[in-house]
Amino acid sequence: MEVAIVGFGRMGKAIALGLSRAGIDRRSIAVYDVLSEALEEASRLGFKTCEKPSSAVRQADVVIVAVKPGDVERAIKSFAEEVSGKVVVSVAALVKLKTIESLVPRASVYRAMPNIAVEVNKGFIALAPVERKSSDVENVFRALGEVVWVNEKVLDMLTFFSASTPAVVAELYDAFLLSALRAGVPYHIAKKALATVLQGVGALLELREVSSVRDSVVTPGGVTIRVIEKLYTYGAKQKLVEVLRDAYEEYEQMLSS
Repeated sequence: MEVAIVGFGRMGKAIALGLSRAGIDRRSIAVYDVLSEALEEASRLGFKTCEKPSSAVRQADVVIVAVKPGDVERAIKSFAEEVSGKVVVSVAALVKLKTIESLVPRASVYRAMPNIAVEVNKGFIALAPVERKSSDVENVFRALGEVVWVNEKVLDMLTFFSASTPAVVAELYDAFLLSALRAGVPYHIAKKALATVLQGVGALLELREVSSVRDSVVTPGGVTIRVIEKLYTYGAKQKLVEVLRDAYEEYEQMLSS
């Protein structure tokens, strides 16, 4: 399957790298970006680069639009004549299906909301619309991680809870890392230990409830219960819940505007 990626920024690059790690030949992934530096980087990485968006999408079966939301309309108009009968998938946040469909009425249009972990094939990707599933779209994104089909409203919710989450988790990881360094753990060991712990806990939480994982570690009078107690003494967990609540309320305002 030939894939075109229009936009080689952070997400476009992550998708391209994830697809190549999944076994797709880099020369079968056509890349276009308005920035020459981005195209030069794509070329150095071994991807097929194109000087025009129309050239990138012409031979593709699936076209992934990975530009910023404000650039979606201009980007799609630049190749609209080349995608009749093709699949076009936008990963831009907040840009509705109906908006994209109005730009390419003869294409099959989808939205995807991945997170940055697609680069290492560990992403979580929401696809819409659920009532019009496509095996071609699912096969491309399943190579990048876990896939769920949802309605567009849920996809917009997951933009906050899934696509933004890696940044929050990275901040939490950094807090643990700094604490470990302060205690005297060598940097390379602390980094490896914490990254492995996060991966392992994520896998456990797919199988078990949060309370079960916690209770498996906590022992009477032990180290862990002291840490858990401090979370409540300092209100750290409640503060995080409040931060997420307030941020989501602001995001909801963006959705409705």
